[in-house]
Amino acid sequence: MTVFASTPIARRSAWEVDWRRLASRALIASLVVAAVMTLARNALGSQYGYDFYGGMWKAGQDLLAGRSPYLAPNAHQLLVAGNSLITPPLLAVVAIPFSVLPFGLGVALWNLVCAAAFAGALVLLGVRDRRVVVIALCSFPFVSSLILGQPDGLFALAAAIAWRWRDSWRGAIAVGVLIAAKLLAWPLLLWLLVTRRVKCSAIALCTAVALLLLSWAPIGFKGLVDYPQLLAADARAFATRSHSVVAGAMRLGVSEQLATVLAIAVAAAVAVAIIRAARGSDRGYFAAAIAAGLLASPLLWSHYLVLLFVPLAIGRPRKDQLWLLSAAFWLSPIEPAHGWQIGLVLLTATTIAIGASASGRLGTRPANDPRVTPA
Repeated sequence: MTVFASTPIARRSAWEVDWRRLASRALIASLVVAAVMTLARNALGSQYGYDFYGGMWKAGQDLLAGRSPYLAPNAHQLLVAGNSLITPPLLAVVAIPFSVLPFGLGVALWNLVCAAAFAGALVLLGVRDRRVVVIALCSFPFVSSLILGQPDGLFALAAAIAWRWRDSWRGAIAVGVLIAAKLLAWPLLLWLLVTRRVKCSAIALCTAVALLLLSWAPIGFKGLVDYPQLLAADARAFATRSHSVVAGAMRLGVSEQLATVLAIAVAAAVAVAIIRAARGSDRGYFAAAIAAGLLASPLLWSHYLVLLFVPLAIGRPRKDQLWLLSAAFWLSPIEPAHGWQIGLVLLTATTIAIGASASGRLGTRPANDPRVTPA
């Protein structure tokens, strides 16, 4: 009697697992279809590579001609232009080989390099699950990066190198390169300091400063003095158009100054939550640094969130619910977004950042993830 009584239960459990697996496969297939269709539609349109055109392709040509690629720090002018170079000139230097090519060929090769860099970053972090690679490559943040021609795949590779060789000069240099190319990555210096990698933090800082100066030298340091004003003007121009905390708060009627303070407070609170969830582990501080940089930024475009997949790959190298949760980013594919979409993206990003670092799921601390004591 006992054997017969247990058989329906066993069969029912098997059906439940099959349905979950089927739903998971259906979601991944949907991501692939959405990514392919979105890329194809944009590749056939006139907006494909929009940011690459103004922010890197033309900027690389400007550097070759000895001209400054930067516009005046005027919010209205920046808003009208829409795709001018805002990042430090290191990206324009990197884009020089692509800027001498016809635009179509240049952006196609650029995107291939960025896609290979992103996939390489995942493999470097120990991801061997092909489903994870597919989910990441078909995520809306990365698809958005390809559509615009943004270098987020390269940023992810730099972050992966920083983690993989975090105790050596190679990782320190990767941190410096990432900061010099994307200033919102500066909290990674705090990660190195808090985890008592003082020498590495010094190398990273010196690398960042040296690359900033070397990349500005070809244009005679034009635009360097006004660069802080340029960043502020860009933040004002696009204040309510991205998925940032600042944008969400200003949609609710909060002033820009108060919204900026609120963004910093939210970033700090999320960083603390990540560290607590990770029980003070190394990967917790790393994830907190990346999340804090993203959330504190006055502008948080969808493609910025590609960096978030680095701590996710570290904590979850195999497919699980957090990887599937990233599909929620597809629910806000247009910027400027509605208020509820900003909230959804921020909530999803925060959940992924905290969940990726939480040690409770594993039960024990990973062998390659030693606990550290704050300096």
